[in-house]
Amino acid sequence: MPLPEYRYGKVSGLLPDLTVVSERSESPMVCCGYCSAQMAALTARPGLSTLMKNEAHEMRDKGGRPHNHGNTASELRAGASKALGVTLQDVAIANIPARLRAGYAVTVGIQYGDLPAYLKVQTNDFGHAICLFGWQEANDRVGMFDPLWTQGARGAWVPWSTITKAMWPNKNHSTTVVRLSAGGGGSGSMAGIQFNPNRWVAHKIIDVFLDPSFSKKITTIQKGGKFTILGPKAVVDADGRDSSARAILVNTGGTIPGEGPAVRNILWVKGADMPTEQVPSNAAWDESIWQLLGNPEGRYPCPPPPVVTPPPTTSCDDQVIAAVMQRDTEWEEALQNGEPWPTATE
Repeated sequence: MPLPEYRYGKVSGLLPDLTVVSERSESPMVCCGYCSAQMAALTARPGLSTLMKNEAHEMRDKGGRPHNHGNTASELRAGASKALGVTLQDVAIANIPARLRAGYAVTVGIQYGDLPAYLKVQTNDFGHAICLFGWQEANDRVGMFDPLWTQGARGAWVPWSTITKAMWPNKNHSTTVVRLSAGGGGSGSMAGIQFNPNRWVAHKIIDVFLDPSFSKKITTIQKGGKFTILGPKAVVDADGRDSSARAILVNTGGTIPGEGPAVRNILWVKGADMPTEQVPSNAAWDESIWQLLGNPEGRYPCPPPPVVTPPPTTSCDDQVIAAVMQRDTEWEEALQNGEPWPTATE
């Protein structure tokens, strides 16, 4: 069973824990682009299978390409959108590391003969597509997932410089997962914050509000200030249409300016106020965003659980239930009414 030499270790423990979708179950093997796109889609949409004969072949059909004829990047994008409701976007090679640092998957076109021997499972040379997912900041290594490897194989950590030496300079096949398309259906159509963070520069003074209804102004972002938007489509209304609100990560004094220490909160700005100038990512920002992703309820920092210390022989069920209900009530009031944030009680 062909596998690479895991010279720098196997890729594991990412969110999600991606494994290889292999093209080796058919002959000739010509679905590398669609298998790579399927792996990228697996990082964005839950509930997909891991078999080429399902999503990869459906993307090929919906993208308009006959079997045994390879693919183009535009066909990948069309197939992913029509078959899976997943949006792929063209990405420049120079911007790929930032996308990987931010937790997104990228598919790239490479010249197979330019890969080092320890990554190859074939000896001939040809145009090929692979999926990249994961980034090791300490040593600039990327997680590589090759459809030529066996089904379910682990990705391999590879130096980014190794990938760039083999990559096609015209960036054909270079696409990155952006988000689920509106109306994608299934478990992927989620209301609330869609997590696709980007940094921006305010082109004017931007008002920041407590909730998406814009009923209570909390603070402002000054012109020239840098800020983080958590999604290009932050919330969805009852009819499934995108609202005009954008979720934003800001520092405020507990949602009431001037009261209490400044802490991070997810608040809201108007989509109409969004600037056009984006700021590149960096390691510290990426780490902060990933910490926020670990708290999907959209609270940062997460409210502490109540501390209850009953006698050892006494059931504490009633006290715990009461304490949790009280905490949830306090946080609901804080979010809706602008009350100061609750703190843990000893």
